Amino acid sequence: MSNFTYRICELNEKEAVTDVFFANQEALCLPDRAAAAKISDLLFAKGHVLGGYHNDQLVAALGYFLGEPAHNFANSEVLYLYVGAILPAYQLTRLFYHGLLFILQHYQGTAVTQLRLQAEKANPYTNKLYGRFAHPIAEGKSPRGVPVITYGGSIEEAIAYLARGKRKRPVPATPKQYYFEHRIRPYVQPHNWNL
Repeated sequence: MSNFTYRICELNEKEAVTDVFFANQEALCLPDRAAAAKISDLLFAKGHVLGGYHNDQLVAALGYFLGEPAHNFANSEVLYLYVGAILPAYQLTRLFYHGLLFILQHYQGTAVTQLRLQAEKANPYTNKLYGRFAHPIAEGKSPRGVPVITYGGSIEEAIAYLARGKRKRPVPATPKQYYFEHRIRPYVQPHNWNL
């Protein structure tokens, strides 16, 4: 499953994005496919969708806005992650992690400097993850009525955290190298031991 690619979805992919959201019906608290389609319509009208593809098939979607919906998208320096979903067969992969890093790097160096994310209050894993590169700034309810915590932080800090695993790590020494570098030398009497 290493053939993952990421790109911004086109309008003609709206049905595929809706399918990904609807495949996560329980996790997203969606009553029916019409609710998933409504989210897709909103994202394609006011925001963007980053698609995660495996062999050219859409398997993940991350919907976001430039500006917060609560402020009528006026604060365009904020990248507001609205919804994310991964097909069940791909949920144990690192699609979300790499997709988030991809989208942050896409906006790095632009006027977009802040990041906002929401996590369900009852989800300790997501709260712990977001807390590593952002800070809780508000609590409330999502549009679906679920209690959430909103996290905020700088894009640069988030990239620094997410990209830390991308560095080349030094190759550990082989046992033979370690032996030659740290070998124990036999005890030899000093040359003036009998004075």
